[in-house]
Amino acid sequence: MAQRKIKNMAGVVHGVEDFRVEEIPIPRPLDHEVLIEMDCVGICGSDVHYISHGGFGDYKLKDKLVLGHESSGVVIEVGKRVSNLKVGDRVAIEPAIGCRICRHCKAGRYNLCPEGVYCATTGHGNLCNYYTHAADCCFKLPPNVTMEEGALLEPLAVAVHCCRRGGVGIGNTVLVLGAGPIGLVTMLVAKAMGAAKVCVIDLLECKLEMAKSLGADVTLAVSGHDAQEDIVKRIHLLLGTAPDISIECTGAEACVQLAIAATVPGGVVTLVGIGAIQQRVPITTALVREIDIRTAFRYANCYPAALAMVANGTIDALKLITHHYDLADSEQAFKTARYGLDGAIKFPNGSVTVQVLSKSMAPPQQNMAAVCYGRDDLRLVSIPIPEPAFNEVVLEVDSCGICGTDVHFLKEGGFGDQKLIRPLVLGHESAGVVRKVGSSVTHLKVGDRVAIEPAAGCRTCDLCKVGKYNICLTGKHCPTKNHDGNCSNYFAHYADCCFKLPDHVTMEEGALLEPLAVGVYAGRRADIRLGNSVIIFGAGPIGLISLIVAKAMGATRTVVLDLAKASKRLDVAKKLGATAVIPIGASDKEEEIVKKIHEVLGGPADRVLECTGSQPGMRISIKATRNAGTVCLVGLGNEEVQLPMVDAISREIQIITVMRYNHDYPAALEIVASGFVDVKPLVSHHFALKDVNEAFRVAASGEGLKVMVHLTPRDTNNPTKFVN
Repeated sequence: MAQRKIKNMAGVVHGVEDFRVEEIPIPRPLDHEVLIEMDCVGICGSDVHYISHGGFGDYKLKDKLVLGHESSGVVIEVGKRVSNLKVGDRVAIEPAIGCRICRHCKAGRYNLCPEGVYCATTGHGNLCNYYTHAADCCFKLPPNVTMEEGALLEPLAVAVHCCRRGGVGIGNTVLVLGAGPIGLVTMLVAKAMGAAKVCVIDLLECKLEMAKSLGADVTLAVSGHDAQEDIVKRIHLLLGTAPDISIECTGAEACVQLAIAATVPGGVVTLVGIGAIQQRVPITTALVREIDIRTAFRYANCYPAALAMVANGTIDALKLITHHYDLADSEQAFKTARYGLDGAIKFPNGSVTVQVLSKSMAPPQQNMAAVCYGRDDLRLVSIPIPEPAFNEVVLEVDSCGICGTDVHFLKEGGFGDQKLIRPLVLGHESAGVVRKVGSSVTHLKVGDRVAIEPAAGCRTCDLCKVGKYNICLTGKHCPTKNHDGNCSNYFAHYADCCFKLPDHVTMEEGALLEPLAVGVYAGRRADIRLGNSVIIFGAGPIGLISLIVAKAMGATRTVVLDLAKASKRLDVAKKLGATAVIPIGASDKEEEIVKKIHEVLGGPADRVLECTGSQPGMRISIKATRNAGTVCLVGLGNEEVQLPMVDAISREIQIITVMRYNHDYPAALEIVASGFVDVKPLVSHHFALKDVNEAFRVAASGEGLKVMVHLTPRDTNNPTKFVN
């Protein structure tokens, strides 16, 4: 080695704004390692963060650190157990090495390994002349692949991983936010994976010109003064539709918000860029439109695909390189990278580069309904008795449970984009008796007892055609701003959304199928499986139902959290079989709560069902979940919340959202009818329709669990009396 270079010079950061090129010892390879003479090292945003901010996320500078991780070089010495490489081999260096024995490594997700070594974060980087690395993380370059392209495999692997996490596939429309290096390679990979149309947006025209030259279908220059609504319209116009998948590569809060706003209902937003630790996220918008928010951190098993795409010419990465510097000029290279001087994009350094009417079949003279006229203005008024359309039935409603969304309309004037714009009949958790049938209805007859699924799609839009009727933009979802609910004596509804109840299932249980369907859908979306540990935030009706569902789906350890003042609800959770309950005091800190959760579960949770819609609940959910775990947002709360997104991204926690349910009523009815689950204990209060205002007061105050409004005398339509 002394014949090659006498010294091992390195680019070392000693502190904020303190970067030096200095000599470090020449390392010797261990048995499983190779010694590499470095050729090219690209400058990444994380390298710049160490100089400008002393680190990023959880990775803070504790001692001086050699930077660099996008690299390639030549093997000049091999450890005695190395068989896949030999001296003289040109290699690209994958900078992530897992511990190889933890659950994440064994599952192939070594990028999340808590004990792993990663260049220039948990270990020294390779912006130096000589560097040792695990041989199995060095990939031999074919003769047609340059050293610069080898260094660019690292950001390309990031793009492969984030596109895989986003589910990019043939025919998708994709929005890429940010035309920096990661944004550009993400565009290239999305195209290579079959995306039909990709739009790239950025602040700088020069970067967008590069995106165009690399193959972006459309680009959009935006400014910090542009209204989000206007940008969304322009994106949709350019793509001809809303993007199926949006990949956020900047880390900027405004871009995260824009990605959620622009993406098609039922689509995916993948967060790649690292930004502020706390960000305001329009989580209710995501929840009611059922947008999956996924995060991507580094990569895992992506280097082979990245190398193959470069080697076979699918992707030309060399256009990304704008500047070259020698190692001695690294300080200037970092300035160029940091400030975007001279149109800089990627910079290899030269050689180191969510009462009372009777059962009579004859309709009464009035159809009384609980109508919300405004905040805290609920009136019992007469509305017309409907007639069924050809595909509908008219139902005499028997029982109607009060849901949190009903309370939101009454107390807050709505939720999300569902605002009270007219007097609105509330109620949607209901069961009734068929009194009239439309001309085309064959599966129901007068006298049938049915549970009413209140969500029906338009049946013709793209969302309905792929089975996502729950977020259909023009469907009949009651109650929403354009559609009345069914807390009324009579209600007309689509016959195929009415499910006949067996004789042993009571009307109250039929009404409870609605929140149960929410729980079933949430459990499915969260992919709860046998052996999972599950957190349920909130011991209200949805939280308790989620507990029932989680246990039915195989969760072996469950913990339910709620405010200490909700002790009665937590007692019910215990009776329903929760492994533990945690009352939350007003002065309890997030970290203390997380610690309690880990203590009772024996570690972080596999899955979290957040049923309160509260910011603290969402924050603690993320912090208490294991690496690569899932947080499922079920409860509706504020329009925006501030969440620890860097923690979620760096631990690759999947944040998914649930809106209503999707083909889940049959399963909900089956598990009740079979006796697999018992929902009767959830009903705490019964009120006649004439007392509906008191019913809503109790529901809103949290005094009880599920408040049931009876529009016919209790048990009138129950062959078996309701007892809980």
